[in-house]
Amino acid sequence: MAAPGRLWIADTTLGRLGNVEVSKFETATGVRLRLRGISPKPLEAYLDPLELEGLTRVRYKPFPLLPPGERPAREEAPVRPAVEERMERLQNEFALVGVGVARGRSEEGLLIRDMNAGQAVVLTPDELEALLRARHMDFAPLVDTSDLIALPEPDIDEA
Repeated sequence: MAAPGRLWIADTTLGRLGNVEVSKFETATGVRLRLRGISPKPLEAYLDPLELEGLTRVRYKPFPLLPPGERPAREEAPVRPAVEERMERLQNEFALVGVGVARGRSEEGLLIRDMNAGQAVVLTPDELEALLRARHMDFAPLVDTSDLIALPEPDIDEA
C-alpha cells in the first residue's frame, strides 16, 4: 500500500538494449513502457499501450523517426523472447500488447506484440534511442486506424 500523499509506483526492469534501459512502469493512472537513455545525456520516454500497438504497424505506415530501411527482412527472421516468462503485458482500455527482450540471429531488440491483431515488431537499440526523442503527437499516424481495411462482420439477423 502506498504511503499517504504518494502515488503508487512500480518499475519492473525488462532489460538493457544498447544505451537504453527498458522497464514496465506502473502508476495509479496506468501502465507505460519506460525507455531511459543512459548516455551521452539521460533521456526518458513513456509509451502507453496504444502507442506501442501503433509501433507494430511501422511496416505499413510511415513513421519519420524510424526509417523504413531493412525492417521487413529483419522481421521475417524468427524471433523469440529471451526468457518466455519475461514477456510483460501492458494494457489499457484501448490496447493490449506484450513486450519483452528478443534475441535474433545476431542481435537483440525489443519485441512488441499486438495481442489482439497478432502483429509484432522488433526494435533495435538504435531505434529505441530514436524513440527517446519522440513526442506523443509523432505517434498519431501509427495510432490512426481509419485507413486500415477491416473485413465486415456478417449481420446475424440476415443469416
